[in-house]
Amino acid sequence: MTRYAKVASAFKTLLPIMLAFWVVHAALRVLLLFRNNPYGIPFVNKPDWYIFHALAWDYMWIAVSFAIWVFSAIFIGKYKYTFIIFHSIILLLTYTDHETQRFLGSHISFALMDTYKDPASLKMFWDYFAYDQSVPFLQVAVLLLMFPAFYFLNKVFSRYFSKKNYLHKFLIGGVAFYLCCWLFLNVIWPGGFRSIKLTPVVSLIYQEIAYSTNKQSLSEEEILEYQEFWKEIDMDTSNVSFSKEYPLWKNVPHSSDSLSSENFIVIFLESHRYIDVEKSSPFLCSLMNAGLNFNRMHVSGLPTVGGLLSSLTGIQTHSTKGQVTDLPFIKIPSFASYMRDAGWRADFFSAADPAWDNLGVWFSKWYNKLHYSREREDDSLFWDWASVFIKDSLANRDKPFLTTFITRSNHYPFNFAANMPDAEKEKSIQERIIYTMNYADRQLARFVHSIQNEPWFENTYLIVVADHGFPLGENGNATMSGGAYYSTTHIPFVIIGKNIPQKTDTISTSQIDIAPTILDLAGIKESTPFIGHSLLKERKNFAFGTHYGYKTLNYGDFRFIYRYGEEPLLFENSDSLQTKDVSKENGEMVLKMEKLANTLAKVADFALEHDKIMPNTATPELVEK
Repeated sequence: MTRYAKVASAFKTLLPIMLAFWVVHAALRVLLLFRNNPYGIPFVNKPDWYIFHALAWDYMWIAVSFAIWVFSAIFIGKYKYTFIIFHSIILLLTYTDHETQRFLGSHISFALMDTYKDPASLKMFWDYFAYDQSVPFLQVAVLLLMFPAFYFLNKVFSRYFSKKNYLHKFLIGGVAFYLCCWLFLNVIWPGGFRSIKLTPVVSLIYQEIAYSTNKQSLSEEEILEYQEFWKEIDMDTSNVSFSKEYPLWKNVPHSSDSLSSENFIVIFLESHRYIDVEKSSPFLCSLMNAGLNFNRMHVSGLPTVGGLLSSLTGIQTHSTKGQVTDLPFIKIPSFASYMRDAGWRADFFSAADPAWDNLGVWFSKWYNKLHYSREREDDSLFWDWASVFIKDSLANRDKPFLTTFITRSNHYPFNFAANMPDAEKEKSIQERIIYTMNYADRQLARFVHSIQNEPWFENTYLIVVADHGFPLGENGNATMSGGAYYSTTHIPFVIIGKNIPQKTDTISTSQIDIAPTILDLAGIKESTPFIGHSLLKERKNFAFGTHYGYKTLNYGDFRFIYRYGEEPLLFENSDSLQTKDVSKENGEMVLKMEKLANTLAKVADFALEHDKIMPNTATPELVEK
């Protein structure tokens, strides 16, 4: 048999098998996207925004495997059976990955398997199956039926194609459809977090293998270096002891004597650039003038998921992994979980779909309730509903409340503001963002004005911060992943409330300081893994962030920006717009800050990857003070 004949025979043999596997994968995708998770919440709030992407991604990787096997048929004797075995294994792993996402919000991974390696975990999953608030034990039925379904579909397709002269037509149509899928996913309607959520198992396996070969260990010297640095910045560590096994964990004497009874309203403004606040946000400026304003606050993670996680957990996001999607199963507290456990009612309100970037999984760990509706994605409707909910459902309880908000209208491409005139939408992005920032500011003002005369508002802390900034060409940078300059990292942060001074704090801070600051306001004295420090206490100049491969560090008189493989940048803190790189004349400082930034990132990365954030026991083994 000639090579062409072998290829043609393999094409005819494997085509029905390929299509059968694709259809079964499509059925699994539908079952994943269009039903609730085991806790009665939709897995995604907009399944119509996902399903076509899922089908396209699955077709592309299955088509590639089909092409590999067809052209390998020249060398493989029993190519049909190896193709079936390969896809059967991947199908089983896909099923497992989907159920893992539904239950834990995570793809299957080596880290996940290490965390749940105890055989007792299997019983836990069986209990989940039984109490699944979608359809109990549907997973068992799917597992038992998916391979018979493949066998039946393969027979149907084989019978159909055996009667048709389809070879050249399907080859042309298959290639054309592949190109259409590629254009759809990469040009017409791309989506970063959607692609992460729908990553095929074959890609997950490749990524895990590639990543596992680059894992680094953590030395005792590096742990000690981080812990000594933390104590240097904090300046008040007389009652602090560090854990040996959990490098970030700081034990402090527990105290509930000074718990406050104040309510907390914490607001994250989407993409609110500090540099444009004065020209776009008069209400926010009034808050800054009335309360404790921090004018050197920087992000600790990018994009929104990084900013939110950093602010809530007091730890910058993982420097290389997608923490929000890769590590949602780790045990990690937040200021919300500490406050909830201390007696506050905790609610999170999102104007954007939290399932889009897997944030819903994280919020469910820490809050009593997550609020989102597809009909309230505009800031105006969002704030109107939130105001009514707080007054009717939270303020009349016998316990204080914590509400956390993330807005949406000021989001790239900055044309989401309700009733935004077409003439405004046609302006440059630099002009559009001023319009949408102003719109977001006006809606924030409406919300605050709607509650400020309520009797409970006098007993409430109002905290306003941005999730991140946005580069618009400054420093030659116009993309979120193109650098870590002020336009992206410099954000507003203000606290209003009882006994809060009217003051502007000029010391460098970052989002990892938000969690310890809020706990300080709440009077909660607990052991924590926070890398940040309370901004209500005396501390040294320090801000740290990891985003898109960059590490940023404010320490002493300088701000350091570094990415592996690129020349480090050093700016004086007084150079707020970062216009003059002074790294050449401060070589020793560059080396010191590079080493410090790498250590801070490495210690946190290790703790996150190995689920070493917090101990299971209340008092782990300590190192000496």
